[in-house]
Amino acid sequence: MKSQTGKNLLLKWIVERESKAEEIDRTTQKVVEPMKVFVAGEEIEAPLDVVARYVINHCKTAREYDLQAGLFPDISTDLIKATRVFSSRISNEQGNWFVDQGLSAPWGSIAVEDELVSADPSERDGLYDKGLELWNHFAIPAQNGVAQAKISKVLHAMRPSFFPVLDSRLRVHYKQQAMVMAKQMNIERSIKYAYWVAIRRDLVDSQKALEVVRSQLQSHENELVREWAAHVSNLRLHDVLAWSK
Repeated sequence: MKSQTGKNLLLKWIVERESKAEEIDRTTQKVVEPMKVFVAGEEIEAPLDVVARYVINHCKTAREYDLQAGLFPDISTDLIKATRVFSSRISNEQGNWFVDQGLSAPWGSIAVEDELVSADPSERDGLYDKGLELWNHFAIPAQNGVAQAKISKVLHAMRPSFFPVLDSRLRVHYKQQAMVMAKQMNIERSIKYAYWVAIRRDLVDSQKALEVVRSQLQSHENELVREWAAHVSNLRLHDVLAWSK
């Protein structure tokens, strides 16, 4: 009987000890807040599964467009073919025009490693204006059927850290902010929608969060997700989060 009583007391002591340990652990445990990024000036959560799911569901875009972005030496039929995987809808005639136009483009204005975050729009003749020069080489004069989405997908493939993908979905998200930014810039530049400026502002405010998300993706169980995270620019990572909003 005494032996049984002793066992009961020992069991009670163990349970109480573990309970106290759990209480201490709960009080000292740091709460890990989900990382947040800015999209169109609004702070949103950056869930890892959303990006991973995008890469897996759009595996062909990830492999044939994203993993090749920044590696093309010039605009070629291979590059145009890659953009079609990304729904560019560039026709054969338009593709030939891009190839021809690319031969005389001022590629030296923007290096592959140049980033949009470094392009201060208030700096005259700086990186921002050099980017505009390269953009306008394809945008002015306008080619029939070639607008922002097609130009941006071609230029992003060539300079993935500088040129954002301006498809219709992203433009809807940023339309209001882009108009506001354009009004602020109208003293020096005549522009209706300053998408680059609005996106750049969010990128600057989201740099730390994007790097954390990238680091987490590089430990993902899916090989393609890991490879994608190691290659794409912060601009493209942010684009996926904005697109998935």
